[in-house]
Amino acid sequence: MGNTATKFRKALVGGDEALAWQLYEGNPQFRDGLDPNASYGEQYQHNTALHYVCRHAMTRLLRSFLFSKEGNPNKCNVHNETCLHVLCQGPQILLLPEGALSPRLARPQRDEQRRADCLQMILSWTGARLDGGQYEKAKVNSSDNHHSTCLHYAAAAGMKSCVELLIQSEADLFVEDEDKLTPCDHAERHHHTELALSLESQMVFSSSSAQPSNTDGETNLLQFKEPYEGLKLQDLRRLKDMLIVETADMLQAPLFTAEALLRAHDWDREKLLEAWMSDAEGCCQRSGVTMPTPPPSGYNAWDTLPSPRTPRTPRSPLTLTLTSPTDSCLSPGEEGLASCGICLCSISVFEDPVDMSCGHEFCRACWEGFLNVKIQEGDAHNIFCPAYECYQLVPVHVIESVVSREMDQRYLQFDIKAFVENNPAIRWCPAARCERAVRLTRPGPGDSDPHSFPLLPSPAVDCGKGHLFCWSVFIS
Repeated sequence: MGNTATKFRKALVGGDEALAWQLYEGNPQFRDGLDPNASYGEQYQHNTALHYVCRHAMTRLLRSFLFSKEGNPNKCNVHNETCLHVLCQGPQILLLPEGALSPRLARPQRDEQRRADCLQMILSWTGARLDGGQYEKAKVNSSDNHHSTCLHYAAAAGMKSCVELLIQSEADLFVEDEDKLTPCDHAERHHHTELALSLESQMVFSSSSAQPSNTDGETNLLQFKEPYEGLKLQDLRRLKDMLIVETADMLQAPLFTAEALLRAHDWDREKLLEAWMSDAEGCCQRSGVTMPTPPPSGYNAWDTLPSPRTPRTPRSPLTLTLTSPTDSCLSPGEEGLASCGICLCSISVFEDPVDMSCGHEFCRACWEGFLNVKIQEGDAHNIFCPAYECYQLVPVHVIESVVSREMDQRYLQFDIKAFVENNPAIRWCPAARCERAVRLTRPGPGDSDPHSFPLLPSPAVDCGKGHLFCWSVFIS
């Protein structure tokens, strides 16, 4: 009996589901005496058999423990983790020293499906009858010692199916852990971009559909709202994109043109509109963009239309001489081919063209080398055409189509950095390794433009993570 219990515990800790099930089913006396809610002691961080079954997503044992052995998924270990926490931590939890690496890690999709099946069982579990007449259910919003919920872990692991099940069970989308990060933040931090966007959209619709109560107490709280707000990186991107889209719609201009105009006017829309009304063509020229042509009737957004381009010199395929199926060369007397303005070589007809509205042409290799140097120098927000004395800004879509994905990510980081540093109403938090920023807001009932940020007289501000600093110290 004791030997069977030891083997069973080792099989659970090691993630050997086949052996654990064999020992459980093959010994009726051991099975009848097993308590899945009993702690294995301090040596095992007070995890129970049910914790290990959930950690390794052992579906057959979990079903038996929950519905035949009165297992309780709300029991906590020394880290205050419930079975939902360890289940939603994903397959990477199997790399802990106390557990062996499971062969299921080679099949992550199957592992996620098993975890989703286990999650459905736990969410359908009902326990003892409570005082109010209801039955105990699994606590989806329970927090561990790091203030993390199971939704934090599922989002960090990128398990979309588990995230959807938790949200359907009313898991809190806005809860923050000890680092002030939401589940959406964790999904973005672990590069689960699609999942992060899905969570962000659900947060937006959830917050917009919530109707605040019009009590006197809440009205008084709104009157004393701080004149600043802390912003995470995703908040900064959302703020920047919203400002660009609204400005483009107002000026009836492409998004790239609106971004260049805002950047040239310190991201102050009122300042831009004043310059635009005074001299729109000169405003565009100083910003490095061409004057936009009004979109056709029936269109409200430039992002649905192709950007205006200077007609290109056609490259006739008749000037091409093929010597073999795998080799091609251009005859030396070609006059219809465009030449690169940097390396002076002919631009191959097989090469995807890089179109600029100014009409200057360069080969993709020279474009990539030029853009890589500019991005590495940190001048990503102000890249002009490489032609001599041409001050036409290079559009974002051109940069994204030419450089590598790694360099593109670096460009986006510099772009947000430039957005903050060129905006007089936003400051980076000076605390070490803090990626948050603080934006001054304009209080008062008469403000119609939420993107105009007049400076306030030296307030002490908080980035949202408890880092206090004096605003005036960082004004150059």
